[in-house]
Amino acid sequence: MKKTALIIGFILVCNIAFTQNLTFYGLLPAFNQTGRISKKVNYNLFISTTIDAFDEKINSVEYPATDLQFYLQPSIIYVHSQNLNFAGSYTYQRNNPFNGNFVNEHRLWQQAIFSFPVSSGRLTNRFRFEERFIENKVTGEYPFSTRARYQVGFNIPLQGRTLDKHEFYFNSYNEFYFSLTGAKNATYSENWTYAGCGYDLGKIGRLELGYLFQVAVRNTQQDLRFLNLAQIMWITNFNFPKKKKE
Repeated sequence: MKKTALIIGFILVCNIAFTQNLTFYGLLPAFNQTGRISKKVNYNLFISTTIDAFDEKINSVEYPATDLQFYLQPSIIYVHSQNLNFAGSYTYQRNNPFNGNFVNEHRLWQQAIFSFPVSSGRLTNRFRFEERFIENKVTGEYPFSTRARYQVGFNIPLQGRTLDKHEFYFNSYNEFYFSLTGAKNATYSENWTYAGCGYDLGKIGRLELGYLFQVAVRNTQQDLRFLNLAQIMWITNFNFPKKKKE
């Protein structure tokens, strides 16, 4: 038994010693705009950028501070009920946007969100399926791949049972990423965990600040990349004015 424990311990130490995991720290500023087009149809515009804020030297390799990703996501939402909605989008993503080795990605996705009240808060389940066209810098082509994502989230007002103007709230989620077809490093390829607090600013929306921890499998050897991000997001709502009847 002791021999077995020693062998397992030795293997674990070796794995840690030879791992090529990378850890970075940065910022993720984001803008989230939602509005009503009609009684059953909404739109959403989400824009973000992911910034590696510090120079790092890992295993004698220099990793300069840089902008890692620009993300532009407009979507249309069909509101079936208070607890269920469906959405679709074309999304544009550019990795390393200000470097010569940038990579463009064009993405289509469809999703369903089912939510329900739990205690004084709300539990949200989001299922998303993506069709991805990621640029190959060598061939100039955009090979096709697919990915599925599942996010479970919980948000709750911190003052009373409903969120009113000039009150705080708590928001959290965990999202699982599964690469299904096309080139991939792993099937279970990413995991994002988030927790943060927001404040209702009244007419100009909400401001939310939190910690986002991203884990991604970065190569076929199953080495990982850890991103520790301070996320700050401005969330606004806008409804198109109704036409007056003549």
